Amino acid sequence: MPIIIKCHSCGFTFYGDQQLKSIDEVLRQWGYRCPVCLSPLNKSPISMRVRG
Repeated sequence: MPIIIKCHSCGFTFYGDQQLKSIDEVLRQWGYRCPVCLSPLNKSPISMRVRG
C-alpha cells in the first residue's frame, strides 16, 4: 500500500511511494511550503485514510 503525502489546499502530491518516510523529512525537502499554491505546511496530518 503506497504512502501518499498531499497538500491540503491544492492536492499537490509531495510523496507517493511504498517506503515509509516521516512527514517532517518529506516536507523539509520542500521548505515546508507547497510549490504550487505556496501554502505553509504543517507537520501534523489534517486527515489520514487507510484504503485496502
